[in-house]
Amino acid sequence: MGLGGCYSCIKYVMFAFNLIFWLVGCALLGVGIWALVDKTFSDKFDNPELSSFLQTMAIAMCVVGGIIMLVGFCGCCGAIKESQCMLTIFFIFLTIFFVALVGVGIWGLVNKESLQDLISDSLAASIAKYDTDGAAKTYMDGIQSSFSCCGNKRGILDYVFAGSNPTTAGCTIETADMPCSTEIFKAFEDNLVMVAAITIGVGVVMLLGMIFSMMLCCAIRDSQAV
Repeated sequence: MGLGGCYSCIKYVMFAFNLIFWLVGCALLGVGIWALVDKTFSDKFDNPELSSFLQTMAIAMCVVGGIIMLVGFCGCCGAIKESQCMLTIFFIFLTIFFVALVGVGIWGLVNKESLQDLISDSLAASIAKYDTDGAAKTYMDGIQSSFSCCGNKRGILDYVFAGSNPTTAGCTIETADMPCSTEIFKAFEDNLVMVAAITIGVGVVMLLGMIFSMMLCCAIRDSQAV
């Protein structure tokens, strides 16, 4: 016996939601594979630790993208085929994602200072090789231009202490005393509210997906019992 009334509406909303979910998984998987295959991507960051971190993030994107595709598939099939088994799998995965999202959010708040240290180490390594390495020069010039800053922690003095020529550092009079590590982290903090809003939005969507999947499971069970 098929579902009727509002449950039929929830069924198709669930299908549309999970189709979007599946497409997001495809996008994450695609970007992750591109970042791993395109060697010039990690080479743009003149720091082995940062490059390794970005490669790890790319692998994580591939794994998460693949899982999201699987979850979206289970949700789509579970909704359209009225399968309790697939809807239960969808609910379990969504619960795990929700807990992971909360965990990552807490970890990010607790360890945000380590991110600033990682940025600072990357800048310091590039400044030390600014006059001798074209990749380091391109990296620093791009950072300094994008964030209207100079050097690492001490502005133009970072080039002086590193033995690089400060006159070719690409800094201006206005940015000479504006350290890049500070400006980058400030930009990160300025966008923290937006990131938090997006995270909360994703969390709400996950909760709705969990609620709808359980409602459908109960409705399917009741319809089969009739």
